[in-house]
Amino acid sequence: MLVVGIITAPVPVPIGQIVALIGLSILISESHWVKTKAQKFRRKLPILGRQLQRMHPYMPRFLKKVIDDTDPTNLAE
Repeated sequence: MLVVGIITAPVPVPIGQIVALIGLSILISESHWVKTKAQKFRRKLPILGRQLQRMHPYMPRFLKKVIDDTDPTNLAE
């Protein structure tokens, strides 16, 4: 789903972005490695983390879970 979403992302209707986010949420929920990489990515880009926290209340439940799961404060060293 992630690959299909990335391929269809340039389409004027935002279907590609939605499909990519669903695919990413599935990967993060199922793969500890992907979850850890996402946490490290958010740690390297703190502005991204702040933006995600700002958008958190307005997101659907599955994206709220992704934002919470990838919070870099939960990253075990």
